Parts: sequence; C-alpha cells; structure tokens
Amino acid sequence: MKLLNIRIESALLFLITLIGGFFRFYNLNWDNFHYFHPDERNIAMAVSKIRFFSHLNPEFFAYGGLTVYLYRTLAEITAAVTHNTTWLSDWGHISLIGRFASAFFSTLTIPAIFFLGKKLFTTGVGLLSALFFALTVSSIQSAHFSTTESILALSATLLSLLSLHLFHKPNLGGYLLTAALLGASAAAKTTAIIFAVIPITSHIMASLKDRKNLLQTNLNLLPFLTLALVTFTLLSPYTFLSWNKFLESMAYESGVVSGTLPVPYTLQFTGTLPYIFQIQNLIFQMGLILIPAILGVGLLIYTAIRRRDPRLMIFLILPVLYFAYVGSWHTKFIRYIVPLLPFFAIAAAYFLFWVKKRIPRLGSSLIIFFTLITALWALAFASIYIRQQTRITASEWIYQNIPPGAKILGEHWDDGIPIPLGTLTPARYKGEALTIYEPDNQAKVQYFAEKLSGADYLIISSRRLYGTLINLPGKYPVTSRYYKLLFDEQLGYQKVAEFSSYPNILGFEINDDGSEETFQVYDHPKVIIFQNIDKLTFESLAMILSP
Repeated sequence: MKLLNIRIESALLFLITLIGGFFRFYNLNWDNFHYFHPDERNIAMAVSKIRFFSHLNPEFFAYGGLTVYLYRTLAEITAAVTHNTTWLSDWGHISLIGRFASAFFSTLTIPAIFFLGKKLFTTGVGLLSALFFALTVSSIQSAHFSTTESILALSATLLSLLSLHLFHKPNLGGYLLTAALLGASAAAKTTAIIFAVIPITSHIMASLKDRKNLLQTNLNLLPFLTLALVTFTLLSPYTFLSWNKFLESMAYESGVVSGTLPVPYTLQFTGTLPYIFQIQNLIFQMGLILIPAILGVGLLIYTAIRRRDPRLMIFLILPVLYFAYVGSWHTKFIRYIVPLLPFFAIAAAYFLFWVKKRIPRLGSSLIIFFTLITALWALAFASIYIRQQTRITASEWIYQNIPPGAKILGEHWDDGIPIPLGTLTPARYKGEALTIYEPDNQAKVQYFAEKLSGADYLIISSRRLYGTLINLPGKYPVTSRYYKLLFDEQLGYQKVAEFSSYPNILGFEINDDGSEETFQVYDHPKVIIFQNIDKLTFESLAMILSP
C-alpha cells in the first residue's frame, strides 16, 4: 500500500510538473527575436561582450556574474551545436537562451515546492502547493523573460528546504551545501543575499534545540560563511574586481527603489501605498488564490508564535522579512515579489487543507474552486503567447497602410515601431521620438504644437507613458492635458488602429490595464495609431494645448 501511494504521489507530481512546464516553455520566442524587455536587452548586451576566458568582465552589475556567464555558456553550446554564431551576438537569440534557462528553473521549482510543502505539512499540501505554483500567472510570465526571478524563486525554495534539513540534522555537509546554494544565488542576483536569513534562522533554532552540542553546531558557521563567500566570488568575481563600478551600480539601484533618485520609469509609483499596491497587483500575479494565501500566511504566523514552532519560523522568516522590506520601497515592480510566490502557494494550500480538516465538505469545495479558478486564469493569461505580439502586428499594419516617406511620431523611453520585418525597415519613414518626460512649461506647449503640426502619424507603443502621466496633472499639467485631448481626438489626430492582446478564455477578455505597467507593456502592450486628419496649424495646436 505504501509503495502504491508513493507511485500515485510520483505520478501526480510528474503530471503537475508537466503541466507547469508546458505553460512555461510554450512560445518562449513570443517576440520573434525582437527583445522588447529592457532588462533582457541589458543582460544580452553583457552576455554578448563575454569571451571565455580573455574577457570576463560583464561591465554590468544590476544582475550578477553567474547569470551572464551561464547564458554565455549556453550560447556557446548552442552556437557549437547549430553551427550558428548568431546565438553569441544577437540580443534576440541570447534572450531566447535566457528564457529557456528561466523556464527550466521555474519548472524545477514545482517539485521543490512539493517537497517543501510535504516536509512541513502533508503530501496533500505539497501536491496542491505545487499545482498552485504551476498555474501561478506571474511565475509563468517570469519564465518567458530571461531575467533572474525564476532563479531566485527556485533558490529561495531550495534554501528553505535545505534549512529545514539543517534544523533536524545540523551536520557539516548540510551547511556546506546550503552555503554553496546561497553563494550561487547571490552571484545570480546580489539582492539574494537577503536569503541568508533562512539558514541563519535554521542555525539559531538548531542551536536552541540542542544546547549540549552548541559548540559543535556553531563551529559549522565558519565553513558555511567561508564557502558562501568563495562561491559568490568565483561565480561573480567582478563584483570585487570592479568594486567601485559595482558600488556605483548598487547606489543607482538603491536610489531608484527608494525613490531618492527620480527616474522616468518609476513615475507610475507616485502616490502609491506601500504594501497595499503590491497586494493589489498580486491579484494579477496569482489570481484569487491570493485570498487563501493571505489567510494562510496569517494562520501560519499565529501558529508559529502560539506553538513556538521552529520549523514554521524557518519557513516564514523570508516571506515576512522580505515583504516587510521590499513592500516599503517606493518602486514596486511586480517582479520583486516573484521570489515569494512559492511561499504564498504553500500558504494557500495549507489554509485550504486546514479548512478541510475542520469542515470537510467546505474545504473540499474550496480546494476545487480555487484550483479551477487558478487554472482558468493561467489559461487566460497564456493565451497572450498564442497570439502574435501586438508590436509585431502593429508593424505589419503600418507597412501595409502607411505610405513611405510619412512623418511618424513615437515616444521616447518606449520601444519604437514599426520594427524591422524582413526587408521592410523603419528607414522608409521619417521617424521622431517625442521627449514627453521632459519637464512641463510653456515651452513644452510650443514643442508639442510644433511636432504635432508637422507629422502625419502618431504611434503610442504601450501605456508606459500615458498610463502614468495622464494621472499626474500636478507635475505634468501640459502633458496630462495633451494626452486627454489626444484621446478625445481634439488635436486633429484620429485613432485609425488599435492592437491589444488581453488575457482571454472562451471569448471572455480580461482587461489588465489596472495592473502595474510591467505586467503588460513587454509581452502584450496595447498599441494605438493616430493619423493627422485635420492638419491643425501650429498656432491652433498651441492655443488648444495651453492650460
């Protein structure tokens, strides 16, 4: 009977992992090598510069050296197998390699979550946790980007699992394995250093549990810290070899997330509430399982305190401290929360089984409901990868409908279109990007009037700019007015085409315009094309635009 249960358990875990893998690997080349994600571009640029072993400096420290070296290694292997050196230099091809790695790590996280949930609670909790994560939209989306969120989610899960083993058996081998993983995680993304709180908490709990062997347990700390540092140094050596550049990069990143360094791409967070904003966006990231996840976290915290359960404290230490820290930041990109999704999945499953134990019929009904609703949201979101990316579709329309030589306005700080498609290139048009983020004053009224009066078309590639600036009339009175007038077609420009790709299931479309912008603007932005029909003069436009 036990063997049969193990086989059923293994079969279910395999099926769940297969489902999750399908969602993650499906259409990784969703942009057809056009790299619309700015972080992917930065990583690809760094990867393309690496030469083993003559030039190892990535000259880029927002991400760790391990990420760059791993992608370069995979690119070298792919180029050798395919006899195509494009994989070593083209940013689109490098990004695809990174996405494959991201999808692989995200898929590996599924069984890791199962084992963590099973070790903490029961097989049922482990399987449901794995299924929830397999169907979690934000993890599916992150797997389609060549960034490090998938690596961090896997690392956080494995560190929690290893730290629980350490608590039960605090031996040197366990410490060294955990140290190597921690060092590698930090080498992939420096912010993963915060993951150290997991094994440190485990060490403290193990020391308190077995005071007789306190000296022996504490002696493991030195090799643990040493190996973690050595692993980090070996896998991201230029963190130290280019120390000043690294510090400059960290100072910049710190200024951006804290809000002390204003940059255009964080204006969307003006006036947003810490913690509340992240929770609101978790609805998009997770769907309705956010409800049992929040209740589960609360129940686990209560249980850990009431029972003084060291195992639960080890499990909770990262999600509680991490969310408390990251949630307070001015900059609230949804990717910052992705490493916590495994913990939320486990908390949701735990809560539902907790209800099932006390009210069996209700608990079973809730498990079925939340599983189905999460699966539907995953299917709806995955539909964006079935359809052609909107910027590509819009570019096809432009080449077919806008005559060569036309003057086309775009927006800076966003991807310009049309993009090159075969022999068709943007060079056939007269293109110019409006510098919309520049400070508002009377001169900006003249600027808008001049540019709009002299153009034939205006293309908005995503909601990145208008979605934020239209809501900041205090800081951008002219620009806010400009967008409102544009959308009301009072500037002589009329909308002639719009391309959107909202999550869709069975014909039911889910508008996600209310999400944090990075949830939408990379893989399924809304593109709007305006044509200058009325040809208003400079003077007329200046009068209309004046506040």
